[in-house]
Amino acid sequence: EPLGPQHDRAAFSCGVPELDGYLRILASQHGRKKISTTTVLLVDDAARIAGYHTLSSARLDLGQLPPALVKRYPRYAEGIPATLLGRLAVDSGYRGKGWGEALLLNALERSYLATSVVASAFVIVRAIDAEASRFYERYGFKELSASPGRLFITMKTVQALVTAGRKSP
Repeated sequence: EPLGPQHDRAAFSCGVPELDGYLRILASQHGRKKISTTTVLLVDDAARIAGYHTLSSARLDLGQLPPALVKRYPRYAEGIPATLLGRLAVDSGYRGKGWGEALLLNALERSYLATSVVASAFVIVRAIDAEASRFYERYGFKELSASPGRLFITMKTVQALVTAGRKSP
């Protein structure tokens, strides 16, 4: 659900100060300013945040994509529309239970559904470390050659992931 004043942001701790601090200090401000949306995962009660992700609009420079993919898209000076998965974090107390995957698939589904209103050809993410890169790569993300740590996935691949998820029991 969307981050709201009823959620206990202070109790959240994923062990990465940048991600913890964002949720505590900036997430609500960015939401009010329409910079990004923060969605929280609640597992045990209506206030305790087990995890969260943020989404916003972005542009992807075609020069960062593999040449075989570049030729499929028009060359716009301002880049190709994309959705930025800016942050994804799971509280340390909820790790190892599949909540990271659930949050990622939720973010991808929201990104895909939004394309019916605001076009987006890709989802991009900046992995915070090598472990995070490996996590995203398991779902089809590929590293942008010009930007180590930044990964992308085509919306066509996102659509396939979302469609497969909806067919699961």
